[in-house]
Amino acid sequence: MGILTGKKILFFSQYFFGYEKKITEKMKELGAEVSLYDEMSVNTSFERAMLKVSPRIFKGKTEKYYRNIINKEKGVPFDFVLFIDCEMPTMHVLQECRRAFSSAKFCLHMWDSIKNLKGVKGKFEFFDYISSFDREDSEREHLVFRPLFFSDEYRACDDKENYKYNLSFIGTIHSDRYRIIKKLKRTTDEFFIYSYLQSKFIYYFYKMTKKDFRKTNIRDFKFDKIDSKTIADIVRESRGVLDIQHPKQTGLTMRTLEMLGMKKKFVTTNTDIRNYDFFDENNICIIDRVNPVVPDSFYTSNYKDISKDIYERYSIERWLLEVLGV
Repeated sequence: MGILTGKKILFFSQYFFGYEKKITEKMKELGAEVSLYDEMSVNTSFERAMLKVSPRIFKGKTEKYYRNIINKEKGVPFDFVLFIDCEMPTMHVLQECRRAFSSAKFCLHMWDSIKNLKGVKGKFEFFDYISSFDREDSEREHLVFRPLFFSDEYRACDDKENYKYNLSFIGTIHSDRYRIIKKLKRTTDEFFIYSYLQSKFIYYFYKMTKKDFRKTNIRDFKFDKIDSKTIADIVRESRGVLDIQHPKQTGLTMRTLEMLGMKKKFVTTNTDIRNYDFFDENNICIIDRVNPVVPDSFYTSNYKDISKDIYERYSIERWLLEVLGV
């Protein structure tokens, strides 16, 4: 019998590198019945690019998309309705959801910072329980603070002696990420880089609008998503892993917690990581965004284990139970 045995959960999440499936699988493993839907009503690269201009462009499409879901699921006695970020639903959509699933506990988990999601604060009134991965947002808005997680596949002890790479980076290129990666590449040998962009359209859009992209070559970027097994294999071949958080974000990225799960050395631009219970300078190197440097000694020293209690706090199971408030 799992902790969520018999519970029915309606789950809305962006389809993002398979994390929505991992969360769904964990819910089911804990005994729940789950209906999973993409939180996004748009799915083409062009639409997602336009979404960054204004979500209101897709108001009509979004409301039709959610109306179909509500009509399909209406009558199911859900115990929980869980949204991740709630970027696309309009106020009208949320009103309709509350009417259709009136007996459910509505939960919202923010795994993006509030300032990055236009209008999301106005939607808070529709939720019974709100948590955030961002420590500063949690304090400012009186939300439950809950950092992200590592999934079970990242439970691995790093006991390798020989590595293929000193450092690896796998991630979507945004803000100043490309510039920082270029600077680090000049100072770090054996650096694996997988710079992902959602489409070639976005590449050319950035090339016209972003200074850092003016002298770039399209061959420097990847347009195919990399699967989680390949990511894990590359990470295992790396002494350290690089993470560059969005400048407007202080919350820890998923990559940060995955590396905690794998007991990997970690290089990050996020200075707020000093405030977390697992921080250890032996394991985590904070770099400057303008002048990023990683000392050679960081790669040569061994990883220092943290306590089991702290380690388990960041598991996907603990995360899930906390974002549902159970």
